[in-house]
Amino acid sequence: MSLVELKKSAIVPGSNPPSRYSLEEWHLSNTTRDRCCLTQQTIADQVLAECGRIKDLTEEIVRTNKLETDHKLDEKIKDIEFLRGEIRRQRKEVVIELDNLTTFYQRMFDALNYIKGGPEVINQKCLMLREERIGIDLCRDDVERELIKERQVLQEVVSLLTRTAEQAQEQIRRLRSTTYLMDRDLEAKENAEKIDKHNLLLRETSLNLSMYHGFTQLDCSNITKEEWELFTEKSIADASKEINCARQFRCYVDTILNQACKDLLNQYNLVQAAFNRRIAETKDVKMKLEVHHAEIVRQSNEMIMNITELEKAISTKEGFMALSHTRLGNRAQRGGAELCRDLVETQLVDEARQIRMNTSILQQSLAE
Repeated sequence: MSLVELKKSAIVPGSNPPSRYSLEEWHLSNTTRDRCCLTQQTIADQVLAECGRIKDLTEEIVRTNKLETDHKLDEKIKDIEFLRGEIRRQRKEVVIELDNLTTFYQRMFDALNYIKGGPEVINQKCLMLREERIGIDLCRDDVERELIKERQVLQEVVSLLTRTAEQAQEQIRRLRSTTYLMDRDLEAKENAEKIDKHNLLLRETSLNLSMYHGFTQLDCSNITKEEWELFTEKSIADASKEINCARQFRCYVDTILNQACKDLLNQYNLVQAAFNRRIAETKDVKMKLEVHHAEIVRQSNEMIMNITELEKAISTKEGFMALSHTRLGNRAQRGGAELCRDLVETQLVDEARQIRMNTSILQQSLAE
């Protein structure tokens, strides 16, 4: 019975007196209690030693984990810095290629505006003006054929440049999209680098440390390191692919512009040569016609003078004819044997006949 129970039993009125123990029992009880105390002290010493060992072990594990985490953070910061450098370098090339492609697009745009406002208008005007030719000059000559061919070349060049300009716009859009995605990636990596640098500077004695209830809300990452690296590598590879496509497209555009310029220049030279030949032919024909015209005018004037002279000659012959007829009429009034065909009569008849023949010839010449 314990001392407390003895006290309780002594307090209770009318209770029986406590039992008596022997001296051996007292010694046995003390020995037992002494052994229990020693056992508990030994257990306590073991617990203390184990706690010290566990404390040292956990301290070492915590320190080691912290050092390992700091090392991983430092590696991650270096990886992010390296990838940011690669992305910035690739982005710089994308921007340069974007500027170059924009310049080529502007060249195509200027070429289209020049063709639509210059050669195409001139070609249409030339064809329209040549429709105003008159008579036999309104023919399908080499100039018209070359002008029609030039119009076809201009239309083909405009169509080709329009399609190429649309392709250039699409390539520019893809480069701008690539730049936007790289900017987003750079912004995300810069934010991640700031966070990791801040975490690297934190210590267990730092202020404003936080404790969260529950670990699931802290372990929210669902992307592996391999996926993260693959995402950045894919972004850089896509940018490099777009750069190569843009460079090849610039070479294609440069080839198209040079070929279009050569085709237009060659056709321009053909049209100019056809114009020069046609002008030379027209000048030659015009000079010949002017010479013929002058000769015809001269001959016409001579013919008018000749007609006047013929009319004058015919008028003169009519006087002689009247004279001859008058003489014959007078001699027809002779009487008797005097009305004979003498030499005078024969001469007058022959003269009248000759005058009539000459007059007929003159009238025929006058008619011609």
